Amino acid sequence: QKPLSHPSTRFSSVFPSLNMAVKRREQTLQDYKRLQSKVEKYEEKERTGPVLAKLHQAREELRPVKEDFEAKNKQLLEEMPKFYSSRIDYFKPSFESLVRAQVVYYTEMHKIFGDLTAQIDRPGWSDEQREQENDAKLSELRALSIVADD
Repeated sequence: QKPLSHPSTRFSSVFPSLNMAVKRREQTLQDYKRLQSKVEKYEEKERTGPVLAKLHQAREELRPVKEDFEAKNKQLLEEMPKFYSSRIDYFKPSFESLVRAQVVYYTEMHKIFGDLTAQIDRPGWSDEQREQENDAKLSELRALSIVADD
């Protein structure tokens, strides 16, 4: 049996740009972590000329990636709550249509059932009398030449 996915996952699959934005943020986060660990590695080493040069270069590489990550992260933090709150606006018309369709269906079924009951039901008849009438009608049907004997 296939496990059910979270509704927000199914909702976001309708909007691939959201998934792409989250994936880009995750990729930038991985790059940021990788470069941050490189900077930390050089900071832990002895402060010699070549190490300081590499530390400076690593910090220069880290700065734009950090800014990029922070911008993407900020954008998602601002937009995701708005996006998730818009789910109601997305599903509400479909849900309202379903409820209206059900109301029409059950109203029609009630009317049809009421009409059929009025045609079939004979007030004052017992269950035994109704059963006898049904048996008589079934016997008439079986007596027709178009009905095959089983």
